[in-house]
Amino acid sequence: MKTVEFKQAVEGLGFNLGKYVDDDSQLRFRVYDDNGKCIGSVYKDSQYTHSIYAYNIKELGEEKTHKLAELLFEYASTPLDEREEPKKWYLRDPVTTDDVVLNICKSTGRRIWNTKADTGWYKNQFTRAEIEAFTFPAEHLIEVGE
Repeated sequence: MKTVEFKQAVEGLGFNLGKYVDDDSQLRFRVYDDNGKCIGSVYKDSQYTHSIYAYNIKELGEEKTHKLAELLFEYASTPLDEREEPKKWYLRDPVTTDDVVLNICKSTGRRIWNTKADTGWYKNQFTRAEIEAFTFPAEHLIEVGE
């Protein structure tokens, strides 16, 4: 489960997800109810490690507590390297201006130089694996962060 999906699911249950908190040199997300009480947590740098705080979940009820437990376990079970989306890059030709990047048509594979604007028709951000899999020379292209 990706961190973005976890956050959406937690919010879908009506809870708030705090930012990573540094507790004893371990980073973790804390889940809060609508009264601001911490009802659970999951660690960023440790797979399978999560908690539900029994003394704070009494008012949640069986169904919400069960769903929260499932979410925490699913996220905690996700391998650490699969929790975040891979970094994506724009690719700029060293001859063109900074605003012009490589765009590849999603349906035909046609390559053009265009803006960073997302048109829906063209892909203009690429992961490291996608760049390495290009079947055309790309060594001269300059990577520009997201």
